[in-house]
Amino acid sequence: MDAIEFTRNYSDLSTDRGFQFEFQCNRCGNGYKTTFQAWIMGTVSGAFDAASSLFGGVLSQAANLGERARSATWQQARDKAMVEAIQEIKPNFVQCPKCSSWVCKKNCWNQQRGL
Repeated sequence: MDAIEFTRNYSDLSTDRGFQFEFQCNRCGNGYKTTFQAWIMGTVSGAFDAASSLFGGVLSQAANLGERARSATWQQARDKAMVEAIQEIKPNFVQCPKCSSWVCKKNCWNQQRGL
């Protein structure tokens, strides 16, 4: 996997149902939200949780096992979603060669000066 850029100028809006990120310009603070990426395992786990609260017993044990497996796969899925989100949003930003800040092309990047 390639190194992940945008490590300080984003907010993680992800939930147990899917992944979404918001990236901000280091200069003006304006931002862009990525497309929400649904996570199928979150829906399956939610169904187990609902069933276990209604019926308990074996379904409760299955929900607990599902939660443990889900947490590991959730982190892997989140990392993959983060990389995809960066690819989606990166065309809106430029990293300044002088100060290394990530700035938005729309308001803060001066194309003529390259700064």
